[in-house]
Amino acid sequence: MLIICLAYYITPSIHSLPLILFRVAGGAGAYPSCHRARGGVHPGQVASLSQGYVIYRLLYNSTLFFPGVLLVNESGTGIWLLHSTPKFPYARDENSFWPSTGVKNAQTFICVTFPYDEFRKIGKHLQYIRAFPFDHRIPGDFHTELQDVVNKVDVPPDDNFQQLTSSNRSNFYSIAKNYSEDLYVNIAQKVSSDLLVQTWGCQMRRDTSFCKENKFKVENINTTATSLGQWNNTKDHSKWCVAKDPENNWMCVADVNRAPSQYARRGGALCINDKKIKDIFQNFANKIEDCQNRSLLDILNIMNPDYDP
Repeated sequence: MLIICLAYYITPSIHSLPLILFRVAGGAGAYPSCHRARGGVHPGQVASLSQGYVIYRLLYNSTLFFPGVLLVNESGTGIWLLHSTPKFPYARDENSFWPSTGVKNAQTFICVTFPYDEFRKIGKHLQYIRAFPFDHRIPGDFHTELQDVVNKVDVPPDDNFQQLTSSNRSNFYSIAKNYSEDLYVNIAQKVSSDLLVQTWGCQMRRDTSFCKENKFKVENINTTATSLGQWNNTKDHSKWCVAKDPENNWMCVADVNRAPSQYARRGGALCINDKKIKDIFQNFANKIEDCQNRSLLDILNIMNPDYDP
């Protein structure tokens, strides 16, 4: 199987939005270029005792959601890949690489290279969100926090930002939520700004915008627009938020939607405070379910007729 994809990407040296065309070859693909450029390793090729990996998903009611990947080299660096594509990647022993679910809808990927020591905090974050490691190899002398991830040690989440410094000295911030909470409402209060939020529009009983008085608001993005065209949130499986305040530069990539079923489980986000990145994502937001102009259907929160789990 050969799939041709169109994508926008941002790197530390490129803050514009170049359009790229790339191939995804079933069973023989490659992980994102950030790990290859840093001397990373595909999980199927891990052999050295100084290399390890964790492929994880979030588990709720026996269903696996929204995976991520850690690839770690004890002697140097590793990557954390957080994304929204269901069933990607497959386990090592499956002769598949890219799922059909990655073709139908828009998705987000964030891939960051971190020094080895930062994986203590990343491991703790995965415990906070109750990551389910369905394929892994972590040598016995790796950080205890990574050992605890693969051993499924449960730790109550800390809902404060945890600073992570990447290999090129950029600061990122992870945050986790507890059961019953809306991650995006928490983030809005932490960053002291109203948020624009993109999550899956076909989610059963998708929540309306959060518009309580004396609280920072969370407004759903209904339509995304780029130079490729525009699409509504029923064709967009990505999960991200961006500060609405022009003077506030927070942007986050997350792993949960805005719906009661999602509030019932844990989840988290990886955030950055960067004006150029914030401006790019803010410009994607085209039609907003703003708090002043919500429709009766929005207020009644009727299930989206396009619902497709």
